[in-house]
Amino acid sequence: MRYPAFLCALLFSAYSQYAAAQWLQTTGVAPLAGQSSAEARQQAINDAITQALQYSGISLSSVQTLSQGVLTQDSLTIQSHGQVQQIHVLEEQQQNGMLSVTLQLDIQADAEIQQCQQSGLRNHFALTQAGFANPQQARYGQIFDIPRAFSKQLFALMSQADLNVHPTPYFKDPLHVAPFFSQQYDYDEQLIDYVGNASNSQFVLLSHITDVSLGQQLNSKYAFWADDSFERFFNVEFILFDALSFEKIWQQAYHTQAPWDFDKTTLVDVHSGTFWQSQYGRGISALSQQVMYDLNQALQCLPSKGQIKHIEDQQLIINLGKDNGLNLGQELTLAHHNQAITYEGKHLPRQITTLYRVKITQLYQHSAVASNVSKRPLQNIQLNDLVIIN
Repeated sequence: MRYPAFLCALLFSAYSQYAAAQWLQTTGVAPLAGQSSAEARQQAINDAITQALQYSGISLSSVQTLSQGVLTQDSLTIQSHGQVQQIHVLEEQQQNGMLSVTLQLDIQADAEIQQCQQSGLRNHFALTQAGFANPQQARYGQIFDIPRAFSKQLFALMSQADLNVHPTPYFKDPLHVAPFFSQQYDYDEQLIDYVGNASNSQFVLLSHITDVSLGQQLNSKYAFWADDSFERFFNVEFILFDALSFEKIWQQAYHTQAPWDFDKTTLVDVHSGTFWQSQYGRGISALSQQVMYDLNQALQCLPSKGQIKHIEDQQLIINLGKDNGLNLGQELTLAHHNQAITYEGKHLPRQITTLYRVKITQLYQHSAVASNVSKRPLQNIQLNDLVIIN
């Protein structure tokens, strides 16, 4: 369970043509129960960094790398991560079973990323249930439902965060995702199209858990009075597709490992707080947090597009709405959406922008009505053609 951190003060803010820098002071907290002081300190530092990045709208290539560095130094200059210049540990306290760490961070943001963050637009993606490459590895602890539990945990994490992307749950039933992660890369594009339409999302996120095996024994084999303790791996791969063009937008693999707190024969409920508070569960949560920031960075500056779902006279109904950041009176551009098909049967995207513009006249949470504001009547505009947010 993550505990909220409180942003104490905004110390300094300066902007230039290319970047915006700001000093932030944040306090992160973590429970002491069930973990060592070093583990609680790392969790509190992770929490503080996370809150600072959420506040400033900046992402990192590795939050974990920063927090590990801070663990060994009270003042740290990060040269390999240009977005965070310095981190200082100001204070650490233990009170009422909680450990709090106060950090001061010098954050420098890219101007282009800041601009798209301030636009107020949000891209939606379908978060599907993870595939499972080696389910036989789940017999230790009987954690066969780990794909669904992991997808639910990632959805809950991203739903609570203030991001420029928004997940749509589509993890009730598993999908056959293995071909998307094979070397041949021989997959059915119709699955991407189906999930995108069913979830009303422009993007589709697929994942595949590749390893949940036990590693080496951590305690001595000669300590017969103690229960055996093993490390356990958690490796997962992600691919993000544009459901309108079938293009692969982003791909990344993640790896973590942590002590397995349970006996080999214990039946573990992967949906329980006991599992997610274990060292292994906390390791997966930290990995999920990294996925969240990487995915937000991959999506936040991509153009938002929707589709025409109904045409009547000079009015259209589109599948974008308030939740995407649209406003009444906003004008959008129309584009023809068709695709060329290769000899192998693969689709190549082709978008033809038109001179037609429409204005939002009725706005709902996930849809909108738009009227033609062009001088010429709408011609050759068809269902599933695109609306582009300028």
